[in-house]
Amino acid sequence: MNKQENYRLGMAAYRGRRYKQAIELLAPLASDTSDRQRQLLCRYYLGQAHYQMGVRRFEEQRFTEAARHFQAAASLNSSGGGFARFLVACHVGTQRFDLAARELEALLREEPTSVELRIKLALALYQQGRRLDAVTTLREGLCQQTDQAELHYQLGVMLAAEDDLFEAERCFEKALLFDEQHAGAYERLAQIYAVSERFDRAASYLRKAHELNPFNARVAQQISVLTQAYKTVDPENPLTIKAPDEMPELDAAAMDRLKQIVAEEPDFVEAFLLLPESDVDQEIFSTLAATLELALENHPEFADLHCHCGAVYRRMGRRLEAIEHTERAVEINPKYVRALVQLAELYGQTDQWAMGVERLEQAVQAGGDYPDVHLLLGRLYEAGGQTDRARRAFERARQLDDGRRAAGEDLAAMAR
Repeated sequence: MNKQENYRLGMAAYRGRRYKQAIELLAPLASDTSDRQRQLLCRYYLGQAHYQMGVRRFEEQRFTEAARHFQAAASLNSSGGGFARFLVACHVGTQRFDLAARELEALLREEPTSVELRIKLALALYQQGRRLDAVTTLREGLCQQTDQAELHYQLGVMLAAEDDLFEAERCFEKALLFDEQHAGAYERLAQIYAVSERFDRAASYLRKAHELNPFNARVAQQISVLTQAYKTVDPENPLTIKAPDEMPELDAAAMDRLKQIVAEEPDFVEAFLLLPESDVDQEIFSTLAATLELALENHPEFADLHCHCGAVYRRMGRRLEAIEHTERAVEINPKYVRALVQLAELYGQTDQWAMGVERLEQAVQAGGDYPDVHLLLGRLYEAGGQTDRARRAFERARQLDDGRRAAGEDLAAMAR
């Protein structure tokens, strides 16, 4: 069985809730680096399948197996978020923390009250090994803005990493004081309570963390381990793990980062369009379509974004939106050959052959004198009953590609 077939069957198994089979089929593809985009998708859905298997094993009280599946899910998707957040986390970039810290320090001088910049700077310093500077950066921020829960939380994380659990516990409690919905703070406090054998409080805080973020496999794994080891913590109110919905709601922050990625690298989307069709296409491409629409709100003048958005809508079967965006791409750049060909294909699919021909002739004039263009042109002419023009287009396609077989077959069919 080839990789494409494994991919299709694995995705179909996931959609059919046959999670064990999905894991068997997707696991080899998730470690295959020869196709980066397919690997990303396989890693995401493999993580989801492991999570669902973990829930099933937990319900069966097979806690060791449940913890193993949750651990696998967490290693594949540590954020526990939806597809958009996963793509952001997997986006590969060069991480020069020294250069990042230098730039962030300059930005923070201009915006000293920016919590986001301060945290990014602290994390960059920590990654460099400048841990004292990182902690100092966060403490300075808290001197100015004592009510910022995320500053307290990040400081607690760093202190806990340095085994200063007493001070870390205080930081997490302060984070919850200012943001009682902070799932991360509940999770970290639960870990501290478990270490100090305060298992009842650990269970209570893990329950709250899971309630706030039911997609976090790391929290589910901790619940499984705690339940297995300390079944008598609260017999009247046992810990439970609820299976999440198929897809979590789109995360606004993740979508914002993802739109930056596709605006800077439109071919990021193109790689997904080259993947074979699967049972989860609608989920994948609805996320990408939403991302592109967000990016276009900031960059309506980017022809590439409109063209890619049209291609995504076409993949989803939404041809009217596909035509609208691709026409906009051509309006911005009348010599955009790829968009012109895409439009012709869309018009051909909607039986508007004359409009398709017009766009292909425009593509040829713009420099798209390619065999594929003439082959498509010939087929559109043929659909419109213009056999002489169709024959000339097929001949041109065959000339350009030195006896192109497809063009020859079309010519032979016309001769019959």
